[in-house]
Amino acid sequence: MNPRLVVTAAVEEPVWLRWTVVPEEDRALTFVYLVARRTGRSPASAAKLCTRLMSRRSAGRTAGARSARASWSAELRVRLRRRRGAEVFDEALADAMVLDELALLPPRQRFAVWEAVIRHRKVADIAEDTGWTRGQAGRLLHAGMSSLATRVKSGQGDLS
Repeated sequence: MNPRLVVTAAVEEPVWLRWTVVPEEDRALTFVYLVARRTGRSPASAAKLCTRLMSRRSAGRTAGARSARASWSAELRVRLRRRRGAEVFDEALADAMVLDELALLPPRQRFAVWEAVIRHRKVADIAEDTGWTRGQAGRLLHAGMSSLATRVKSGQGDLS
């Protein structure tokens, strides 16, 4: 399966897009909510699931960003997979995983990828708006896309 991010140009910019580090809580809420909605939960039901899962989290920190995502994936697999079937669940999980990997990129790469891929902006426009040169904007976009592709292909997506 090739993970893909199904997002339209009308998507709101996430608040974490310009942050230096995206807090784990924000990543978790985005991840859980996206998977819940894509597997047929109503907005209210998805929000309740987020609240329930976040309240169960231990007070301590997890071993790392991707291991945290693995625990969210496992919990969602138990709660949501049967509801819509394995294929729908796996696609929703893949989309959420790609969005989470985007959140883990360095801030300038994250911004360049979001602007180019999600908002369909040209490198020249990104450079003009940010004050970067076209070369810098292009390198940041390329580095971000390469990182995403490498992480998704290497199996760090917790899709098993």
